[in-house]
Amino acid sequence: MIELTEKEKRFLKRVDTITHVPWSNKVTAADAKGKSLRIARATFARLKEDGIIIRSTSDLTSNTYVVNSAPVTPQVEEVLEPS
Repeated sequence: MIELTEKEKRFLKRVDTITHVPWSNKVTAADAKGKSLRIARATFARLKEDGIIIRSTSDLTSNTYVVNSAPVTPQVEEVLEPS
């Protein structure tokens, strides 16, 4: 079972895109308006590993990620429902 913290839930509700720069191991995120959001590298890695965020394209060289539109658990689905 995937457990999300309150911070992660708020982040997933707001985030539009996440960019991972592997050579510097830096992770940046932005909402739909372009406002910068903060995410820890460890949180990014866990969300990616759990399948909550996925690459935006099938291109393996792409460093841009988005929230998976097919939620992996009911808890994640609940977070992603429009308010």
